[in-house]
Amino acid sequence: DYVLMGYGTGAIMAVPAHDERDFEFASSNRLEIRRVVGSAADGEDELPFVAEEGMMLFPEDWVGVPCEEAKARLYRMLEERGTGERKVNYRLRDWLISRQRYWGSPIPVVHCESCGIVPVPEKDLPVLLPEVERYQPTGTGESPLAEIPEWVNTTCPQCGGPARRETDTMGGFACSSWYFLRFCDPHNEHEPFSKEKIEYWMPVDTYVGGAEHAVMHLLYARFWTKVLYDEGLVPFVEPFAVLRNQGMLLAPTPYRKPREGETLRVGEEGILISQEEAQQLPGDEVFYKWEKMSKSKGNVVTPDEAVEKYGADALRVYELFEAPFEQAIQWSEERVQGAIRFLHRVFRVLSELRPRYVENWRDVVGASSAPADRALRRATHTAIRKVSEDIERFAFNTAVAALMEFTNALTDAALNGEASDAALSEAAETLILLLSPFAPHTADEVWSAYGKSGFTLEQRFPVADERCLEADEVRIVVQVNGKVRDTLVVKPGTPQPVLEEQALASEKVKRALDGKEVSRVVVVPDRLINVVVK
Repeated sequence: DYVLMGYGTGAIMAVPAHDERDFEFASSNRLEIRRVVGSAADGEDELPFVAEEGMMLFPEDWVGVPCEEAKARLYRMLEERGTGERKVNYRLRDWLISRQRYWGSPIPVVHCESCGIVPVPEKDLPVLLPEVERYQPTGTGESPLAEIPEWVNTTCPQCGGPARRETDTMGGFACSSWYFLRFCDPHNEHEPFSKEKIEYWMPVDTYVGGAEHAVMHLLYARFWTKVLYDEGLVPFVEPFAVLRNQGMLLAPTPYRKPREGETLRVGEEGILISQEEAQQLPGDEVFYKWEKMSKSKGNVVTPDEAVEKYGADALRVYELFEAPFEQAIQWSEERVQGAIRFLHRVFRVLSELRPRYVENWRDVVGASSAPADRALRRATHTAIRKVSEDIERFAFNTAVAALMEFTNALTDAALNGEASDAALSEAAETLILLLSPFAPHTADEVWSAYGKSGFTLEQRFPVADERCLEADEVRIVVQVNGKVRDTLVVKPGTPQPVLEEQALASEKVKRALDGKEVSRVVVVPDRLINVVVK
């Protein structure tokens, strides 16, 4: 029942070992199930094996060949024999963009009884919508524009005879499918955009949107761009270099069990109810599901409500820290409180350090070789590098985690009392600026308290000094045949022969060797030593 006779060539291909539906069909009908690919050449994977990657198990001279390489080999074989060729199939449909409504871009054509459909000359573009007092539907199925004779009736640009403007307008996607091109040249009064401007600005570096846009705006924008490319109007085929889908915000949504006479549709587990009704019903009749916030389900916590209750910075830090950018998160007031506590810690440590802040810390901070200063500067520049890299790759949750770790390090240094005012000043100013993209109001308030003018967003973002990142010592794990047996603490860059000598001299390693012969020693500089024995 899942084979469609109208799709493809009519030939049916079945791979029961590697397709869930084929496997179910073959199993129920006791058909042969032949393994063709697997994760390894021994072919012992649980069936059906449907992984994206694998290697060939059949025929004999192809065993062990990666599937992608096998595909390319098969394509070449068929083409060399003249029995087949590579081809991409597209499932395209006509795209109807006309709408029978007032709002929308006018379609720039006129209808002439003598000449037919005639484009509006370029000198008369753009065709503008008329000013109207009402734009309700006409009741005839036509656009409201059809009832404005002074706008509809015009002259044919080709023969000069009477003509009527097209009264349908274009759907919203006709504009939103290329607005990014206009953004590159918004003040151009002679053309939609200049080729020089879009060659400079396009393609867009990053497209951020929900996964639902994959079959809507994203698809339309790509389609539109490809048409423009084919017409020679833009020099690129894809309008967006990187696509990122943000996760959804989920909220507990109340349902009740169906009552006598009530039926559920396929996929439903209960009857959606309001929060008020849920509070009035007995607890055993109500259950909750984590679902996307939406007005229709009455489970929305609006940003205004959250900001009023917790503050904009706390809300922002919570959402960024709670999960990776692409992952859905479950709304939790308790977790928002965690963000508030973090910001309080930032306020507290920076307030305590304010009397020790020196404006000219840049002139003197590099001169100190005290261990406390080196440790604090290492923490400062480690945070700069981590936060900078994480922002670039949209890993905001780990960037906030790095800020929390840095705040703890700065707090410890302030309590310890051994770090110099210059090192503490560098760390304090750095924390303010690193915090700014995540909690701008907090950062600006502390920035002002430190006697600074302007806003943090106007300042140069900190850049890590590689010299400060060099550790005084590193911990190297020592393994014997892949099992951890000891740890060495050495200076960074210790030569490999010295590392091997120290590893083999370890009493723990000697006990693990138990007189066995060492065949080789694998060293990963500053990280790992693995002693391999026979």
